[in-house]
Amino acid sequence: MEYQLDTREYRCPLPLLMTKNAVNTLAPNDVLTVWLAAESDIDDFRLFCEAQQLFIDVVDQAQRILKIKKKCE
Repeated sequence: MEYQLDTREYRCPLPLLMTKNAVNTLAPNDVLTVWLAAESDIDDFRLFCEAQQLFIDVVDQAQRILKIKKKCE
């Protein structure tokens, strides 16, 4: 399934915490699309995904859109 999370109106660290909570509800192969505010650091999300063994794809750097996918267990 695909899910969406719009964090553009929130300031750090809330977007990362909201993303963490949303990722915890994902099943394997689910995809979470996240919209970030200009103040959010994409590298923080990359580090989080690396630590959690998630796939991350920066779909649009200018619009700050990420896709995060939970790996099969």
